[in-house]
Amino acid sequence: MTTTQPRRPRAARRAVAVLAAGAAIAAAAAVPAPARAEPAPAGCTDRTATLRALERMTGTHGVTGAAVRVDDPACGTWTAGSGVADRRTGRPMSADLRVRIASVTKTFTAVTVLQLAREGWISLDAPVERYLPGLLDRGGYDGRKITVRSLLRHTSGLPDYMDTFPNSDGYRFRHFEPGELIDRALALPPPAPGWHYATTNYIIAGLIAEKASGHSLEDEVRRRIIRPLRLRDTYWPGDRTRIRGPHARGYLREERDGTVRWEDFTEMNTTVAWAGGALVSSPRDLNAFFGALMGGRLLPPAMLAQMKQTVPADPDRIWDGAAYGLGLIGTPLRCGGTWWGHAGGLESYITVSGVGPSGRRVTIDFNENPSSKEAFDDQMKLVETAFCDGAAAPGTAPTAALAAAPASAKSGTSGTSGTGGLARFYDQRLNWKECTLNDGDEIGRELDKAGAACADVTVPLDYRRPEGRTITVAISRLKASDRAHRIGTMILNGGGPGPALDMPPYMRSVMGKAGPRYDLVGMDPRSLGRSAAVDCRGPSGTWIKSAGESRRSFDRSAAFAKDLADRCARTNAGVLPHISTRNIARDMDIVRGALGERKVSYNGASYGTYLGSVYATMFPGRLDRVVLDSSVDPTRFGPRLLAGTEGANDRALGAWAEWAAERDATYGLGGARAEVLDTVRGLVTAAARTPLAVGRWRVDDTTLPLVLFNHLDTDEDQARAILAESVRVFAKAAAGEGVQPTKELDEELTFLLTGAESVYGSGQTAIICGDADTPRDPESYWRDIERNRAASPLFAPLTRNVNPCAFWPVRPAERPTEVGGRLPALMVAATGDTRTTYPANQALHGLLRGSRMVTLDADVHAPYQRGYPNTCVSETVNGYLLTGRLPKRDFTCA
Repeated sequence: MTTTQPRRPRAARRAVAVLAAGAAIAAAAAVPAPARAEPAPAGCTDRTATLRALERMTGTHGVTGAAVRVDDPACGTWTAGSGVADRRTGRPMSADLRVRIASVTKTFTAVTVLQLAREGWISLDAPVERYLPGLLDRGGYDGRKITVRSLLRHTSGLPDYMDTFPNSDGYRFRHFEPGELIDRALALPPPAPGWHYATTNYIIAGLIAEKASGHSLEDEVRRRIIRPLRLRDTYWPGDRTRIRGPHARGYLREERDGTVRWEDFTEMNTTVAWAGGALVSSPRDLNAFFGALMGGRLLPPAMLAQMKQTVPADPDRIWDGAAYGLGLIGTPLRCGGTWWGHAGGLESYITVSGVGPSGRRVTIDFNENPSSKEAFDDQMKLVETAFCDGAAAPGTAPTAALAAAPASAKSGTSGTSGTGGLARFYDQRLNWKECTLNDGDEIGRELDKAGAACADVTVPLDYRRPEGRTITVAISRLKASDRAHRIGTMILNGGGPGPALDMPPYMRSVMGKAGPRYDLVGMDPRSLGRSAAVDCRGPSGTWIKSAGESRRSFDRSAAFAKDLADRCARTNAGVLPHISTRNIARDMDIVRGALGERKVSYNGASYGTYLGSVYATMFPGRLDRVVLDSSVDPTRFGPRLLAGTEGANDRALGAWAEWAAERDATYGLGGARAEVLDTVRGLVTAAARTPLAVGRWRVDDTTLPLVLFNHLDTDEDQARAILAESVRVFAKAAAGEGVQPTKELDEELTFLLTGAESVYGSGQTAIICGDADTPRDPESYWRDIERNRAASPLFAPLTRNVNPCAFWPVRPAERPTEVGGRLPALMVAATGDTRTTYPANQALHGLLRGSRMVTLDADVHAPYQRGYPNTCVSETVNGYLLTGRLPKRDFTCA
């Protein structure tokens, strides 16, 4: 982030078995919260039997919480809950909470494999050896004799690797790679011939899907199922042990010495289950998924018929009467017909979900595993009752379609072109031209001098209405000079958010021998530079101010923020709803398509890492080599992204003060670190009393901290010297001397205190405010500042201050992207980064499976793109860009 122009994964004890009866445990039943339900829709009978069955689970059997959701074609939606979702707070259990769905994940994996089979990428009757040669070649197992179909149906003869764990301690907080799980399975003896439930089968099926598609399983499930069905609560948690968003906490019930205890077992690493049990979801999403599946939206009739070709299942591993197909369980109902679905169980969660013969969709959740055979039997009676209870009275008209999907944030298109009415954009022919616009266009002249060319790419303003108004996105391209060894196209983004049109010539110089082998493309994001620039005609080039030293200063900064928001509302109201990183990522994919590239490489720094990770999530499989330099934590990107960086900035200021003290003879700011810091604090205090007169400028306590902040993004001598010179000027002004700014300080104050570059701050603000919502009450910011002022008196008022997004005229049109999945990117991170702190880099690293991170022990932001003098970093990145080979492991550069 820049404030000035940039200068860049067995029921009762098993993790993933479907459902099984645990050992009988005698325990006193807790007094449950009574079942709470919505009234039955008009024309439909009541759901008394279901409510009684629900209360029996939490009352008679003492299960912590139970919830049911029913979506019926005739009777609409009905939900009920009993017990609690959180034993500590007493928060009631309800059917709108996220849970770990365990083996219900298998149906998602099976659908993905079957779609790939329909498309010709997989043959269900082909052996595993065809796709994963050598994987099953030991322990008496033979991948040449095990078919894909037998994996999905659990008739492969493979054992369950979960049997290698004596208890959950062996996997609860560990990361597992699929290969390690398979190795554990192959060390076990074969099970008895016939049907044998084993999550091992689905780990292998997931690997086959990845091999056939060329993408991660997570990305394929997102692209094929989660996004098209708009499943807003369904996601792959990866290594994250906590459940995002509103969720029920899960409990493990134990009896010791006659006393019942409940262990909170919500947090765990579900990579131990991966393709067979890692997903998080909700009853709403699961009903939408199974409704879409059985309604023909996900598979054609012939493929769905294969999915429903079953074999008898072991009732000790599932339940009486169940038969298993290809990731689908069929169970007869007492009221007639068969319900189709799946179930999943962890130590602390149980989910059963499916569709009945009338199209009724039912999902039932428990946040504690039933602890006795009687409780398990009553659990399945509850499932059957929910399917059979409350039928529509004769003549009732349907009120909900079988495959109706809930509304949610729209994703990117799934094809390379021609989807969602975007074909004309992907297929457009670009008109390449000189980059210089006029005599004063310095950026254009530099691009032309380097041999680059520019073009305008037409994109929809509103991707929901591609037939409507369009805008143009400006790009520059510096073609590979080594055409014989050209690797491909690389899109560049240097952060900000800011323009990137100018980047190709500079980045070629940074990339060493790799530079000439890429077509380098700079793209001004929408709202910035030459891409439908948003200019609110504000009084500054930035949206950031410090709250200063007093309530009066805070009020001035709040007025500044509101004024900028009001200006934007007056001047750009029709555009603001469509400015966001998600739309910039969509623009970027149209640029890729218009360039005729199936894949592009990407090199992004700071905000550019967020854009790159959002793009990779929305458009999986379209990136080749990826460099992420100083990464944003995607869960924190938005109007308050600077909050929490105070410590890094305080440390960097201290390091600068020590540097300046060693040069006291030159700058006169103090002969010791503490003295220099006292000088700085004194200047801010003085500016709070009376703005410092520096030539034509008046610098108060809302601006001076920002000048300091802007120069703490590197520990290089030149930047430190510029800051020292500026502080010396301020010191003279505070002493009453008539003083003029240095050239660098004058340029900075022009940016901060005039509207000469308001277009930069306006466009940046539009993106940040368009990406995520923020508190609207200015008082909440003041309270936050005061809570943190003592810990960081200089920077907390800046990083936690109110900003224009608190007054923004429109709310974000979409929810932020849930970044994650497999992206083998090379990440560069500095331990002393003051903008994207080291923990932020680690957060994104943890979300991107397959990524590698190079750590630099330095106080610098975006070290690779800025050309920071560290040979280890530059040679590692440029070597990767040349060869495409990532380091074998994370490491640190000295």
